[in-house]
Amino acid sequence: MKYTYAIIIGLMLLFALHLGAQATAKVEETVTISASTHINDATQILEIYTLKETKKKLINLSSFNGPINIPINNLPWSRALDLILLQNNLIRKDNVGYISIEDTPVTGGAVKPPEPLELLAQGKQVRIKAMALLADRSYIKSLGIDWSTVLNGKITINAGFAGAQQVASPMNLAVSGTADIGKYQVDVTTLLKAIETNQKGSIIAQPNILVASGKEGYIQVGQDISIKTADEAGNTLDSFFATGIIMIVTPTVVTVNGTEVVHMQLSLERSSGVPSAVSTIITKSKSTTELVLYNQEETIIAGLFDSDEVKSRSGIPILKDLPWWVFGIRYLTGFDRYEKKDRELVISIQAEIMENAMDRFIKSQKEEK
Repeated sequence: MKYTYAIIIGLMLLFALHLGAQATAKVEETVTISASTHINDATQILEIYTLKETKKKLINLSSFNGPINIPINNLPWSRALDLILLQNNLIRKDNVGYISIEDTPVTGGAVKPPEPLELLAQGKQVRIKAMALLADRSYIKSLGIDWSTVLNGKITINAGFAGAQQVASPMNLAVSGTADIGKYQVDVTTLLKAIETNQKGSIIAQPNILVASGKEGYIQVGQDISIKTADEAGNTLDSFFATGIIMIVTPTVVTVNGTEVVHMQLSLERSSGVPSAVSTIITKSKSTTELVLYNQEETIIAGLFDSDEVKSRSGIPILKDLPWWVFGIRYLTGFDRYEKKDRELVISIQAEIMENAMDRFIKSQKEEK
């Protein structure tokens, strides 16, 4: 009996050890990722697990650039990666030192047709010239400027509103009279530069970009702000937001009755970010429009307002600027003045149709000869 009990106890111990080993084998780290997470952010999250278990980095080499579009809830990293690849028609490749996410190759012997670069080189191009001016709104009003009167690159100034002396003499503009008494037509570019010359505004950006017809051009004068966010699993992610003067333009050259015009999809944005310990505030003014311009025509986008508070100190010179600990004299001889200024962002856009690259090359060769 003693031997029987010993055998039974031994079998029970072996069985318990076997169950413990199975439980230990089943313990595996899981990951949770929301469906709206960008593929690059998801790659960074999964890379933590690939480095830990396989000592390999995880790199996204695919052309896919969007959210993963599938929720991952408490799944092992390998299973989570497989689901993401399956959802977005991607494949995984194990390489030396890294694991790559790549596009699914075309099957059936079909070859993906190359992009018609030859046709792109033979197509028209459009030069976009822009000027962004931040002007004093009260000064704009005093000149009687109506931005809706822009036509053929000229704008009408109501000199009778502000007085002809104020318009003609201080600004030194080359104006041409119209049929209306007290009104003058001024070149848009000349007007904007004259406002800056009179220190009533400042040109904050003057981008110049050449875009192929039907393609998108992007200009940003500013900086990207990093904001830390957390996903459902508590992983910290860096989200970047573009701020500053941002222009996205898609010009297309269209021939109408033998005349070439430019159809333009335009998006303009002026934004700034103020990060803090609690949250980040992004102040944004944005305008989106579609317009048609003839060759070298210039137009204006205006009406984007903001306010700026300027602090200045007035009083008796020298004494008003003494430190506070000098018997408090600064408080008796001076005072702080806060002045609020309303500003208007004015952006001029000009479209110029250019010859294609091949025509320009042929012309340059003829000129050299």
